[in-house]
Amino acid sequence: MNARAESRVRRDFPDPEVAAVVIELLEEWGRACREWDAGRVQTAIVLGAAGDVDRLLALIELAYIDYRDVLVGTGFADEDWKERMAAALGPE
Repeated sequence: MNARAESRVRRDFPDPEVAAVVIELLEEWGRACREWDAGRVQTAIVLGAAGDVDRLLALIELAYIDYRDVLVGTGFADEDWKERMAAALGPE
């Protein structure tokens, strides 16, 4: 998981214990799925959840089924996904 997405997790989920669990769940998905761009999907999940644990869990579950549905559902499947993520996460 990239540092900018991890920072966003800590911002959106301010309880350190919750943030740690969220990060572990996202990293676990990344290890299990080994998709071509796990970081993009993980970031889409974080941004799509917007601090809502239930939404985050639903997006992770969906990612296990088909990560492309996560990208479409969060709006990060289009060609401008890099720019949109950069705008949401801030500069590198």
